[in-house]
Amino acid sequence: MAFEALTKNGYNLFEMSSMIQKAIRRCDIPHAAYAANEMSVKYRAYLWKRLLTVSAEDCYGIMTKEIMALKEADDYVNQRNKPGETNDLFIAKAVVLLCMAKKNRDADYVACNFMWGDQPLSDAEYEAFVDYHEVERLKAVSQFGVPDYVFDVHTRRGRRNGATQMDFFREENEALEPRQMNLFDYGNYDGWYNHQRSQGYMKPNDERRLQKFQSDRGPVDPTNGGTEWTPETYEKYKK
Repeated sequence: MAFEALTKNGYNLFEMSSMIQKAIRRCDIPHAAYAANEMSVKYRAYLWKRLLTVSAEDCYGIMTKEIMALKEADDYVNQRNKPGETNDLFIAKAVVLLCMAKKNRDADYVACNFMWGDQPLSDAEYEAFVDYHEVERLKAVSQFGVPDYVFDVHTRRGRRNGATQMDFFREENEALEPRQMNLFDYGNYDGWYNHQRSQGYMKPNDERRLQKFQSDRGPVDPTNGGTEWTPETYEKYKK
């Protein structure tokens, strides 16, 4: 006798899986929730796979990351709970979000119609979409050496050339592009280096470098405990 996957009340698993997706498409919360409850005890992992599929196949916008976050929360909260004793709040939240989301099946259409590996481009399509100037430009770029900024304190070559952690803090922060003004752009990292010192990691050369590094920076907390921070404060420490 063939094995049949049944939910807690004896329904066929795949019928409940079909039910939850079709109910979500129709914003039918009661039936979607019923199917989720049927699947959640014995087939919880499969339920989450189905909900993630629905988020991409049937919903408009960036919905999948919301369902993934709820799945991670469900895993965390229920990691020590036995089947039948779980907190199903995150599944319920996922069902509501998916039901209420704007629906769009463009992803499914694109997957079905444009992502077949056995459909080669015609010569005309290839000529129309391949930018030969860009191809040649990329070939030229690939012949360049590795940029110097790659070799920081985290690489053997960088350390051999004298790169330090302080160089990394300064140079990588200044290299951000496009750059958003940050609260601690010019903090002096005193908390970090006090910790390094307490662990015995600070050598005399490090102490000398640190004095220079901190000489034109703000305090460890330029916001003064979050009580002040303005563009003028930022400019005060900006190099």
